[in-house]
Amino acid sequence: MKQWMIALGLPTLCLVTACTVEETRVQETPDVRPRVRVCQLQEGLTVEEAVVVQGSIRTKFKAAVASRLPGTVDALFVDEGDTVKQGQPLFQVDRVNLENRVAIAKDDQSVAAAAREEAVAVLEEATATYDKAATDESRYARLFTGSGSVTKDVWERSQLQLRSAAASVARAKAAILTADAKILQAATALRIAEKDLADSQGLAPFDGVVTKKCRDAGDYAGAGDAVVEVENPQVREACFMLNADVYGKVKVGETQVQTSFGQTLTVTYRAPTVNPVSRTFEIRAVIKEDTTLAAGMLCEGKVIFDCRTASGVPSSAIALREGKQTVYVVKDSGVVEAVTVQKGATIRGFTEITNAEVLKGANIVSEGMLLLNPGDVVKMVP
Repeated sequence: MKQWMIALGLPTLCLVTACTVEETRVQETPDVRPRVRVCQLQEGLTVEEAVVVQGSIRTKFKAAVASRLPGTVDALFVDEGDTVKQGQPLFQVDRVNLENRVAIAKDDQSVAAAAREEAVAVLEEATATYDKAATDESRYARLFTGSGSVTKDVWERSQLQLRSAAASVARAKAAILTADAKILQAATALRIAEKDLADSQGLAPFDGVVTKKCRDAGDYAGAGDAVVEVENPQVREACFMLNADVYGKVKVGETQVQTSFGQTLTVTYRAPTVNPVSRTFEIRAVIKEDTTLAAGMLCEGKVIFDCRTASGVPSSAIALREGKQTVYVVKDSGVVEAVTVQKGATIRGFTEITNAEVLKGANIVSEGMLLLNPGDVVKMVP
């Protein structure tokens, strides 16, 4: 009896053991759905269209004051570092010679005036002679034609004297005209001499500081040779070179530049042309007063063309599919669907979506979308 009970227990044990193994196999069946990380449409992104460039600081008003006339620099009235006012004398060139030219021009003007007075006197004399010759000719004409008391030769001689007197009057009038022309010529020469004398003195073109002496007293300076350089340190500009492809985006009075020295400036100048060799153009912005800045220093600037608030997704969520920019979204059922989007600017790992309304509220695949196809069933992970 005991042996039968043991034999009966063995099949029962085998049956229980088989059921347990089968249940374990069912529980260990793996979930083969692809895992993808999802995100939501990111709104309120600040999108900037900007470019970072290197530039330099320089003074807006700078001039190399040159000698307008060739000659020896007689005197320098300023030194490097001196502050000057507009119109203040800076140097003098060849003053003695130019003063002598003015004196000669004045003398020539006096000579021309005296010559005119002489010509006027000659005219008066010639007019008197003409009047006498006209009277004689009239009298001899009456005597010859009326009574015949004078010969024809005498009458003809009186006519010759009359014509000669008339020529003398004409010549005297011409001499007066010549004298008048010489007076004008002398006056013009005097003005030129006085202008040269005035130009021999270099004047400050604006309020500023003398930054460099190019000539010393006693040096020879040709016409156009710089003698001193003057700058106005109160007005400085940050200058940058940009590529030609952003030329149309720069607006004078609107475009902002964020500088490395902490000032946000407005563009005050855009070059009217693009350099045909480098394909670049220059922009400038006036700097606010800052004693820590000096002309010649390097600076960095971020030129901002546009700044707006937009919606976007991580850049890794967008891929090119069949020639279209595509984003995959996961439905509540876990099925993947492709959505075509329009890309905008990219900033800090996010890409702007200009047709963001198609992605509002959707679960967007941000990682793991490279091997997906529309219709796949996936498992979302945080």
